[in-house]
Amino acid sequence: MRQIDVGAADLNLLVVLDVLLQERNVTRAAKRLHRTQSATSHALGRLREQLGDPILVRVGGEMRPTPKAERLAGEVSRILRTIGRVLAQEGAFDPATTDRVFTLAGPDFVAATLPVLLAHMATATPSAGVELVPAGPGMLRDVADGRVDVAVAPTSVSKADGLRSAALVALHWAVYARGDHPAVRAWSAKAWAAYSHVRVRTSSGGESPVDVAARAQKLSRRTGPYLPHFLLAPPLLARTDLLMTVPRAVLAEVAPRFGLVALPCPVKLAPIELSMFWSAQLDRDPAITWFRQALREAATEAFAAPDPVQATRSPKRRRVGE
Repeated sequence: MRQIDVGAADLNLLVVLDVLLQERNVTRAAKRLHRTQSATSHALGRLREQLGDPILVRVGGEMRPTPKAERLAGEVSRILRTIGRVLAQEGAFDPATTDRVFTLAGPDFVAATLPVLLAHMATATPSAGVELVPAGPGMLRDVADGRVDVAVAPTSVSKADGLRSAALVALHWAVYARGDHPAVRAWSAKAWAAYSHVRVRTSSGGESPVDVAARAQKLSRRTGPYLPHFLLAPPLLARTDLLMTVPRAVLAEVAPRFGLVALPCPVKLAPIELSMFWSAQLDRDPAITWFRQALREAATEAFAAPDPVQATRSPKRRRVGE
C-alpha cells in the first residue's frame, strides 16, 4: 500500500477532488470552484502526484474516474461533510434553512422510517436530505469517527469507543404468509414447522435467534431460500407457501400490497430492542440532536403495530404507516 505523508499533503485539494469526481469535467469543476481552468488543471496534476493515480482519464469524448477514484468518491464527500460540521458554530443550525445531508446507517428495514421521516423533513427542513447507509461490520466505528451521523442497531451490540446511545423502539415478532395460505385457518406451532421459511443473512452473522429459541422449545423449521435483504421476501411469500418469521415492523408497510398477513409467532421470542448510536464528539451538536429527535418520532410512528392476531382478523383497521 502506498503511504502518503498527510502532514506534507495539501488537504485543500480534497475539495477540488470532490468537485472533480462529481463533475468529471475540468471546465465545469473550475466554474463551481470559482477558479480558472488552468488552476484547476494544475490542482488535478498535484492530486495525481499525491495519490499516485490518474484520477480521471479520457475515454472517447469524456473523462471517467479510475477505479481508485471511484472508491475515494464517497469517503471524500463524507470527510468534507465531517470537517464542515466540526468547524461550524454550534448555534448556527437552523432546520428551516439547512441544506445538510444527514447520514443514517442501519439494517435495510430501517428504510421503513423514511416515508414518515422525509414527510416531516419536507416541512421542517425543506432543503435537507437523508443518505441511508447499509449496515456493516464497521458501522459503529464509522459513527464514532463522524463518517455517519446516526446508526440504528440492536441495543445489545458491542459498542465502539466514543459513542453515545439511546433506546429507540422495541420490535415484536410475527410470522408472515399470503392471506390464502393453507396454514392460516389452522394456525399453530405444528403448522409453523410444516412449511419452509424464508431467511435473511444479516451482517451480524451467527445463528438466527428464531432457531435458538425454537430449539429450546423443542421446535424446528424447514429451511427455505436465503435472501440478502428483507424487502426481497414479499413477492416470494405472495406466490408460494413459504413463511417468514421476522419482527412485525420489518414488513408491515409492504405486506398489504402483496396480500400478506401477520400471524402470531408460536415461538416465544423476546422483542428486539433497537437503539440509536451517535458520536460522543457530536453529542451536543444541534443538528445531530434535531435529527435524532426526528428519527425517534418517525420510528415510533412507522414501527407502531397492533397485535398480529388483530392484524390477521381485521386487516381493514390498519393505521396509516403500519
